[in-house]
Amino acid sequence: MKGTVIKFLLKTAWILELVIALFILVITVVQMVLTGMDSLNYLALGQFSLDEFLANTMNIVVGLEFVKMLILHTPRAVTDVLLFAIARQLVVSHSSSMDTLLGVAAVVLIFVIKKYLLSKEDSVPPKEVINQFSQEIAAQKEEASHHE
Repeated sequence: MKGTVIKFLLKTAWILELVIALFILVITVVQMVLTGMDSLNYLALGQFSLDEFLANTMNIVVGLEFVKMLILHTPRAVTDVLLFAIARQLVVSHSSSMDTLLGVAAVVLIFVIKKYLLSKEDSVPPKEVINQFSQEIAAQKEEASHHE
């Protein structure tokens, strides 16, 4: 009984994570289109701001990396999200020298972690995730073939 409840809760959490990832992905794609359209309009009007463009673009990149993190569940995906989020902050914000130095130190630390503490296995999603994804796709194909 307890194992069944735990499996149900884990599956529910996994499905909710995928729904959230899909929602974030849709919003990120919309933001990408809007950023492109706004940039072209501002460029035509001569009011283009590189700072605003970089901020929007880096937000899109962080959003995409966040979606990958939610789907993959790997340590490397988490470090990638942190790396892009910190890089975004460094590029976009005009903060003090100390904040910039701390940001650069954080980026260096993340590269050290990626180089020396993460293995190749940390880049591959757990086998359960891959198996579950494969099973769900096979079930959807089978269901689609029954409807035809």
